Amino acid sequence: MNLLGVYIGLHDSNVALSVDGRVRYAKSERLTGIKHHRSALSFVREMCERWGVTRLDGIAFSDGDRNGLGACKLGELWKKVSPVAELGSAPTYCVDHHYAHILSTWPVADTAELELGFAIDGRGDNEARKTVIARPGARNPELVHHNATRSFGRLLERIGELMKLSATPGNESDLAGKVMGAQAYGEVDQDFVRSVDVEALGERLYDFTDKVPWRGRVPIETPDFFQFDNPSFRDWLSTVHALLAAHTQAHFARFARPDMAIAYAGGCAQNVVINQELFLRYPRLVVPPHGYDGGLSLGCLELLRIQLGLPRFSTEGFPYWQEDDCEDAPTESTIAQAVELLAQGKIVGWFQGRGEVGPRALGNRSIFMDPRQHDGKDRLNFRVKHRETWRPYGATVLLERTPEWFDLAEESRYMLRSVPTRPERQREIPAIVHQDGTCRVQTVGRDAPTSARRLVERFQQHTGLPMLLNTSLNAGGSPIFATRAQCRDFFAAVDMDALFMGNEVLVRQG
Repeated sequence: MNLLGVYIGLHDSNVALSVDGRVRYAKSERLTGIKHHRSALSFVREMCERWGVTRLDGIAFSDGDRNGLGACKLGELWKKVSPVAELGSAPTYCVDHHYAHILSTWPVADTAELELGFAIDGRGDNEARKTVIARPGARNPELVHHNATRSFGRLLERIGELMKLSATPGNESDLAGKVMGAQAYGEVDQDFVRSVDVEALGERLYDFTDKVPWRGRVPIETPDFFQFDNPSFRDWLSTVHALLAAHTQAHFARFARPDMAIAYAGGCAQNVVINQELFLRYPRLVVPPHGYDGGLSLGCLELLRIQLGLPRFSTEGFPYWQEDDCEDAPTESTIAQAVELLAQGKIVGWFQGRGEVGPRALGNRSIFMDPRQHDGKDRLNFRVKHRETWRPYGATVLLERTPEWFDLAEESRYMLRSVPTRPERQREIPAIVHQDGTCRVQTVGRDAPTSARRLVERFQQHTGLPMLLNTSLNAGGSPIFATRAQCRDFFAAVDMDALFMGNEVLVRQG
């Protein structure tokens, strides 16, 4: 049976296909090289042709009528609709934006076992910013909560604009992630936090920049306030972010118990600081690596599976499903060569296998570096990444040795939480320890379907260190690279020491 999930939307267009339970996925930005690319139905048809699909047995889309395909009304989570002419005559379903977000968690959880699903993002269908759904994996789920108050992601984006941070046109949503890294550099004003009703915060979110005084003056009216070098701004940002975390916790606590099986998705589910607090309170919480709009086609696929009463899809190879394969796997000789360079302090690009689903590099489209170098973060910023100095880098760590270095006793496969580094270890790995002593950790177990596991194992054998600094293989303002040609152009343009593409190796001389 051939099932198709489609999201065109306003940005991050993607399509997913299931052929008898095996899933393929493509995101148009990887094929065009344009970050957050918005495609058209021609992209969907192109992918179906590339995948050799001539017959579809079911189609589901989430559109919110952004492209004229249709939308669910307030209170509708899904509905059967007339076929979309450009996609053929197969039975067709329209899926609510936030419901598709929640259903997209199926590669990391059995949706039939979920008791609640939370979605929080900039704007879903019917102006929703927050949605809560009970029994999301059932054929008749229950809409528990729909809220149109303001999004904390949009607030962080607004702060980024006031800081005059750079973002290519159409990529303004990236500003929230840039601001998130800066919040670790200030001190939280607990008296200010106690003065705010966090449960009622949603309607007042934007007031923090434009109306609410901070130390006697409204921020927007204070000259040069929104500057990272301003200590008062850093304290304000840390305090506002603490309020956003408390507001999110209060929202979850209103509907969920700590023992419940919960899914959380939407753009705001990319905030690793708030995620960490949620994971600690809700041990059965699941968050997918593709929780933003780039995963909506997967949620649409799951709606089809549920309504048609089919078995669970295969998750083999997840999250390395992006349609941009690098054909040859690295040999042991190739890995040994990379390890030798890494141990010398070199910056190494790693383009292997299929690309990751989601915005984070998880070992197949990565830049790696030895995290023991005290100037490592600055060198990487200056020579290759050219990004804001306050933004941290993550780490790929062998699962079995993670507790020795971080306050983390379970898996963190998708780099979705910011965890404390053990104090006695922080000086040993300065390039990945953030200002607040935390690190975004990706654990790789022995069954991880990525060559990064073998690379870190060999690096450990060579140096004794069970981890590498990991950041995405891309240039500022571009998506993660999908082709060898893109990687070669990048290597020629920046001062990266080596690039490994399968077993093809480029090493900078001199």
